[in-house]
Amino acid sequence: METRPHSFIAPRLIIGLGIIILGVLFMLGNLDIIDPHDYIRFWPAILIVIGISYLVQSQNGSGRVWGIILTFAGAAMLLDRLYFINFNLWDYWPLILVFIGGMMIVKSTLIRRGIAAPPFTGSSDANDRINAIAVVGGSKRSNSSQNFKGGELTAIMGGLEIDLRDASIKEEAVIDITAIMGGIEMRVPDDWIVIIEGFPFLGGFEDGTRPPKESTKRLVIKGTAVMGGVEIKN
Repeated sequence: METRPHSFIAPRLIIGLGIIILGVLFMLGNLDIIDPHDYIRFWPAILIVIGISYLVQSQNGSGRVWGIILTFAGAAMLLDRLYFINFNLWDYWPLILVFIGGMMIVKSTLIRRGIAAPPFTGSSDANDRINAIAVVGGSKRSNSSQNFKGGELTAIMGGLEIDLRDASIKEEAVIDITAIMGGIEMRVPDDWIVIIEGFPFLGGFEDGTRPPKESTKRLVIKGTAVMGGVEIKN
């Protein structure tokens, strides 16, 4: 069965190449061939390339927004190192929170007005989806629907533990995740294929599941992890 490509392949490839280039520069510096610091100061170019790759590859709005942020931040930092402008990234990092809050408000408004679809399809049975929020605290939730459709999970400086091991998917379910300085741990059945399309910024998405040999049940993870983590396992 054909599955969708992992959305992090290109950025990881770029970062890997950047690390190799960094190692080569330091090696040449140790051999007194070049001064590596003359080149290392241009590292923000890596952010620009990663941002562009997200803009090209992302299939969701949050990925494109983060692509724009990375491209802008990398370009501004590079111009600062070329002495065209005076830019300090840490003066502007709170704008990341503004972007995240704005995205959540816009998305919620569009869903309420019926302009955008919620992150699940099909039956409107509440048991077919899971919605949970943890703000400066923890919460444990489970779902055993045999026609699971997805839902929304939000953890802000808190933690969520989600148990879906007794649930089942007919074809595909989509869970939209927002983790800001918090963590989400999710357990899924052995016969689910996990597809991660979320965007990590100073955080991470980890797929610790055992891929089934044959299955048509797909769980798609979308959303954003900012200084937080999302772990999916069996």
